[in-house]
Amino acid sequence: MVIARTPLRVSFVGGGSDLVSFAREHGGAVVSTAINKYVYVIVTPRFEDDIRVSYTQTEIVDRVDDLAHDLVRESLRFAGLPRKVEIVTIADVPARGTGLGSSGAVTVGTLNALFTYQGILKSSHDLAEAASEIEIDILGKPIGKQDQYSSAFGGLNLFRFGPGDAVTRDPVVLTPEGKTQLERSLLMFYTGTQRSAETVLTDLDQAARSEEETKRYLGQLRDLALELYEELGKGDPDVLGDFLHRGWEVKRELGGVTTPEIDAWYEKARQAGARGGKLLGAGGGGFLLFYVPRDRQPAVRRTLDDLRELPVLLDDHGSRIIFIGQ
Repeated sequence: MVIARTPLRVSFVGGGSDLVSFAREHGGAVVSTAINKYVYVIVTPRFEDDIRVSYTQTEIVDRVDDLAHDLVRESLRFAGLPRKVEIVTIADVPARGTGLGSSGAVTVGTLNALFTYQGILKSSHDLAEAASEIEIDILGKPIGKQDQYSSAFGGLNLFRFGPGDAVTRDPVVLTPEGKTQLERSLLMFYTGTQRSAETVLTDLDQAARSEEETKRYLGQLRDLALELYEELGKGDPDVLGDFLHRGWEVKRELGGVTTPEIDAWYEKARQAGARGGKLLGAGGGGFLLFYVPRDRQPAVRRTLDDLRELPVLLDDHGSRIIFIGQ
């Protein structure tokens, strides 16, 4: 039996500019961090000659091709395990539509577990690239590579995407005190709504290919990520609040990102003392993230008391094998 633990991610600034349709030509950049919420993938031998996959439902099939779970199906093909295996995926938060990069984490974690099960060691880069190939090239999803890279590497990073297909990673270096200050200033709330990221991203992908205004907004988000990386490097994590707000103001111009209800929550949090925030993921639902000074956090919690808070910390590690045994 092999168990892989893979972190979900929070994207601070730049999300959307990593879309392949934009980044390959213009270059994209994202500042994001892995968090201490995880996807667990268990791989174990199966006595029968078939394949059993368990997630929100259970599939038992004779052939890999018959699996409905596209990420697991293509990971099995990629890793080369045709049968006599059982795979279970478990997530700390709802696995789809919450804006925490769960699909990328599932793919990275499944690949990590499957390769390890066969005694094959893959680097973080190899896992990120394989997961990106599965989701973007094989399955044709209108996404970028930030989720796969954040889950594979872990930590707080600036990722640069393109021009072309190159991806580079620049870790954001904070002092222990700075990291603690940043963590203690983050408040995250669940809106209670899940929305397929593909619905929003399909529209954005099409616009990024043809609309100059959309390209301009995505370029602004990319440039904000590059600027945030430089500012965080000076040692003051409080700058994150202002950058979150600046990014939110640009992101909502893309359309399909927010709703009147989300806008109302955001404004109430700002009035209560949040320096800035954003809706995580493609838009329309999921989690709201805010950067809030410690003395203003009780007021923000009171004004958003109809939402469920999810405490989070930064995770310094990417996808890891946490158990190998009989």
